[in-house]
Amino acid sequence: MSRRLVTVRKVSDTQPIRGADRIETAVVDGWQCIVKKGDFHIGQLGVFFEIDSFLPGEDPRWAFLESNFINWNGQRGFRIKSQKMRGSVSQGLLIPLGDLPEVTGVLEELEGKHGREEAEKLVQGLSFEAALKVQKWEAMDNKTGGWNEISKAPMPAFIRKTDQERCQNLPHVFEEWKDETFQESTKMDGSSMTVYFVRNDSDKVQHLPEVDTAKQPTVVQSNGRFGVCSRNVDITEDYGDNGSQYWKVASNNQLAGKLSKLNRSLAVQGELCGATIQGNVEGFPVGFHDFFVFAVWDIDAQKYLAPQDTEALAKQLGLRHVPVVGYFPLREIATSVQGLLQRAEGVGLNKRKREGIVLKHVRGDFSFKAISNSYLLKHGE
Repeated sequence: MSRRLVTVRKVSDTQPIRGADRIETAVVDGWQCIVKKGDFHIGQLGVFFEIDSFLPGEDPRWAFLESNFINWNGQRGFRIKSQKMRGSVSQGLLIPLGDLPEVTGVLEELEGKHGREEAEKLVQGLSFEAALKVQKWEAMDNKTGGWNEISKAPMPAFIRKTDQERCQNLPHVFEEWKDETFQESTKMDGSSMTVYFVRNDSDKVQHLPEVDTAKQPTVVQSNGRFGVCSRNVDITEDYGDNGSQYWKVASNNQLAGKLSKLNRSLAVQGELCGATIQGNVEGFPVGFHDFFVFAVWDIDAQKYLAPQDTEALAKQLGLRHVPVVGYFPLREIATSVQGLLQRAEGVGLNKRKREGIVLKHVRGDFSFKAISNSYLLKHGE
């Protein structure tokens, strides 16, 4: 399921900010936003724009943010990120419902059909990023050995993109899943990487693009197809000595041969981390690059392997796995969003401030993440 960036939420609390006369905080689910004083009261609906929403600069309603516009992906606009004002953290943008007719129009239509109470429930299940032309901001990191013009194939549609939900969007999870066991792992800050192998007898192989075997000799194996992807792109192999770090790391780990020998249609997913990736916030030495596994997608079954099976497979393939803290009932990890955010604080693999933690149910069918607030503020996210 794609991430819902713009949603209708109900305000659960408002609090004053010490020393501030014009602003206060408003809480929606697990998120805290700084808003204009008096704009919201408890129980009121508002339109919430999540972190990493990119608001289009041509929309005059965002002109009040113009001084902080950025250029991204050939466009100009505003990226929503964590910030701190007067000692209070704000994560997201909360706008009064009446300011956005694209949303109020839908609410009024639903009200006419179902009544006000049911309409408010239904509208909270919708997303409005398309109507408001809001996109998900993603880092465009050229230091990973970016792909060239011939590399336009998207990541195969039969492989699920990794994007765990944030704990702030799951405020009831601590009641509903408290007795369930989860794997707790460290979230590493790198570039999303997927390597896949599809057997020749899989019905999915027909959906892969044709390849020039002279230029991409590793892609076609005797028993199937091998590929390397960034978050969005199936990267071509023809790069030469100055090519993509994705393919270099896959080659260094001999993944084409290992997955071919395994003879299963699988996509191994993880973080590409190293000295030239994402500003090396993880603190690796010069020249170091490697693949840290956190999930395995069974292509034919169309589901994730259980986390313990993923750990075992990573070991079998001779790959590093992201650090695993352990397996615990959720109630022992945290009992609230704030408790989980506090647990997310800490250090990572190389004793630097970590990005956060990821919790995966032992079956592998449900997961979510908690990102450290201090990490987000430090790195401008």
